[in-house]
Amino acid sequence: MGGTRVSWHSQNISLAATRPGKLRFAMKPISVPPSRKLSLSELAAEPFRLFFPAAVVAGILGVAVWPLYFGGLLSMYPGAGHTRLMGQGFFGGFIVGFLGTALPRMLSTRPLPAGLIGWLLVCFGVFTGGNFLGQTALADAAFLTLLLSFSAALGVRLWQRRDLPPPGFVLVALAFVCGLAGAVIGLLNAWVELDPYWLVLRPLLAYQGFVLLPVLGVGGFILPRFLGLKNRQDFPEALKPSRAWVLRALFALSAGSVILASFILEVGGWYRTAYLVRFVAAAGYLLSEVPVHRAGWSGGAVSWTLRVGIGLVLLGLLSVAVFPFYRVALLHILLVGGLGVITLVVATRVVFGHSGNVSLLAAPNRWLWVALGLILLGMATRISGDFLPHIMISHYNYGALCWVLGIGLWAWKVLPKVLVPDPEK
Repeated sequence: MGGTRVSWHSQNISLAATRPGKLRFAMKPISVPPSRKLSLSELAAEPFRLFFPAAVVAGILGVAVWPLYFGGLLSMYPGAGHTRLMGQGFFGGFIVGFLGTALPRMLSTRPLPAGLIGWLLVCFGVFTGGNFLGQTALADAAFLTLLLSFSAALGVRLWQRRDLPPPGFVLVALAFVCGLAGAVIGLLNAWVELDPYWLVLRPLLAYQGFVLLPVLGVGGFILPRFLGLKNRQDFPEALKPSRAWVLRALFALSAGSVILASFILEVGGWYRTAYLVRFVAAAGYLLSEVPVHRAGWSGGAVSWTLRVGIGLVLLGLLSVAVFPFYRVALLHILLVGGLGVITLVVATRVVFGHSGNVSLLAAPNRWLWVALGLILLGMATRISGDFLPHIMISHYNYGALCWVLGIGLWAWKVLPKVLVPDPEK
């Protein structure tokens, strides 16, 4: 990306500032985290410290609704709340936390103000609570407000930028369009009776578009560094895009447009074709920007879990193309197994890198394999419930329990470090 300076002195990667407000991926020496506490202004300047934990809370509530419902503790069927809490809450919290921290630095602009971060947290809290209590209209309004506020703040910084973002971040912009459109459709449906076309399109925009596109866009820039690959989105600092930057941005835009077009095919009932097209577009873009097959066989738990996540993204899309009748169940391979694992790997590196714990990335991290195993076991158990209806309820419950245990283990090992200051600051 523009202005990025990369030095490869070890395998420990973190986000750091080359000058005030500037982002780079650099190797930091092993250091002992300082004992001082973070101030409120420091928490706001790096929103991942607040939104990563909030995302985990939303995710746990999102899967907890199933055993609570089957246990008779929730009276309303939790399907709508579950999908919103997972697609927009769990993933949305990580997206806002990462972009709110990284994008101002990439653009060499000032960080987001503390007041805005507080407002975004309030919106996120209302969204999470509304969905858990079955108040989806309130939740959609809160999520729409959050996205509009966040997008406006990032738009101002894009206008004031002193550098270009990576070209793949075109997909991030498309993702926010999907998220906004999905929230608007959901909110309108609470007031007027919409055509079924829009009701089928809404979850595709709100969950797959809002989550898949930013993982592809951000992943095309970040993931090659995790695997020791050449970064095709690393450009010299510039205010105006070069021809090479434009070509890579057009490639990203083309892939994103094909994925959006596949949503229209799916709404029209062309399920197998839609997911085959989506698979080709995602695989073509992801393997072009992150050629994981060229990464070799070295690396620890962090890099190998990343490989697993990439493989599950492609397997999830392809499996739905082959077995479209079971698409609701098989989409858990894409969302829980693929995109979820990649999100957690990136979040782990961000938290460790910003807390002086980069040395831990080279450790065996066997706990990460255990957490991954529990998450994937929960995913498989949840999927099996749709294939075996006579055990559906028990497998929904077991799947939820396994996922919560997996994400809980990850949170126990990672999230306490969000309160540890960066020793380089």
